Amino acid sequence: MSAQALLGKQLRRLGDSLLCRLQEAVQRPLCARSLFTFALCFILFAAPFYGIVKTSWQHTVMARISPRTMTVNVELPDLSEQLAVLTSRQHVESRRLRIGDDQTLLSLLAALGIKDPEAERFILSEQAAKPLLHPRSGQFVSAELFGDGTIRQLRIFLDQPLTERVDVLTLYRDGTRLICEQTPFEYDIRLEALGGVVTGPIDASLKKAGIPEKIIGQMHDAFDVDRDQLHQMRKGDAFRIVYESKFADGNFVRHGRLLAMQFEHQGKSTELFWFNNDDRGGNYYDAQGLISRRTFMRVPLDIQSVSSEFSPMRRHPVTGVLRPHNGTDFRAPWGATVRAAADGVVTFAGVGSGWGKFIRIKHGPDYVTLYAHLSRINKNIRSGTKVKRGEIIGRVGQTGLATGPHLHYELKIGDIQINPMTARLPDTDHLTPYQLARLTAQIKPLRERLESITISDIEMQGTTP
Repeated sequence: MSAQALLGKQLRRLGDSLLCRLQEAVQRPLCARSLFTFALCFILFAAPFYGIVKTSWQHTVMARISPRTMTVNVELPDLSEQLAVLTSRQHVESRRLRIGDDQTLLSLLAALGIKDPEAERFILSEQAAKPLLHPRSGQFVSAELFGDGTIRQLRIFLDQPLTERVDVLTLYRDGTRLICEQTPFEYDIRLEALGGVVTGPIDASLKKAGIPEKIIGQMHDAFDVDRDQLHQMRKGDAFRIVYESKFADGNFVRHGRLLAMQFEHQGKSTELFWFNNDDRGGNYYDAQGLISRRTFMRVPLDIQSVSSEFSPMRRHPVTGVLRPHNGTDFRAPWGATVRAAADGVVTFAGVGSGWGKFIRIKHGPDYVTLYAHLSRINKNIRSGTKVKRGEIIGRVGQTGLATGPHLHYELKIGDIQINPMTARLPDTDHLTPYQLARLTAQIKPLRERLESITISDIEMQGTTP
């Protein structure tokens, strides 16, 4: 029992006793003196006793709650490195570049100013980050870096030329973790409209008007090599074009597709529009739905010089033996681009005895083409690969029995080898009515953009011969 409880109990007993004595005193007045004496004794005894007990209890309680001071030596951890990291990551810097030829992962990181061994190890070990190991020329890369050169976010844009699909591979930090994700992406597309007049060589005139080289290449690709309308243009002729420019996060990435072009040559106007819903991967058509080039290329490279024509009997330049020359030889410099003559499936890509490195492509049930003496076959070209008309499949070389760099090109219809320069080749003259209706709807805004390009009469007169 506590001191307070004990004291209370004793006081209650004394109080009860005093109450009884008072009652007796009331009944017996003669005992007043005894009552007074008792009360006086109680006061003299209880008051000091209560003071002693209270003081003792207070000392006991204060002794229990009295604070004690202890000194303990605590060794604080060295947080300077963590503080330095936090300080350096308060500032974020954005960088971007377009990947150049023969660029590697290490050269790419160095060009962006990235100093992040942890990220390097992650890229090397993570399957999802594989595209960063083998960056391709022309790919656009953007990065956000902390002040210490480590990666906050790294993005590489992966274009798929055949499907026109774009994915973006993103490597980023989530706290202390590195995460890699690949997701579909759509560029912001702006339409550019340019025009001018021919003042000399056609390509020089196009460049003078500010037309990018990639778009100039697409202008030429709209036609067969042996009937390129651009090469027919003369001084004073006018041209107008509309093309795409692609942007990501407000940054220019690359020029896109040439959508429309208009030529004025010798008083005649020609208009061509890109249409990609023709079931053949897309081509250029006029307003009536007529395609601008053959669906089967007679010349499958960017060179028109013929060094040896198709002949039923020719003396072989190496062996000296008279035998048929069932193809056409195109003289071209080493490494010149070789293209697929039409849509088809590769049935062979490798090395043959006399042909050296060569490719054979089957185009439907009846047509087969062959490309021989190549210096290189593109790594994605193998048996079973589907190719599109004009797709790059290899490079001109001198492998096999050849006296100089050239392309040996053959065409078979059925099992008969024919002259590709004179044969009647398959073609699709017009779009279907449904396709033409879609093209017509697509043409209207593009034609308005073409007509908005003003070429002054003074400029036209100043260039006329």
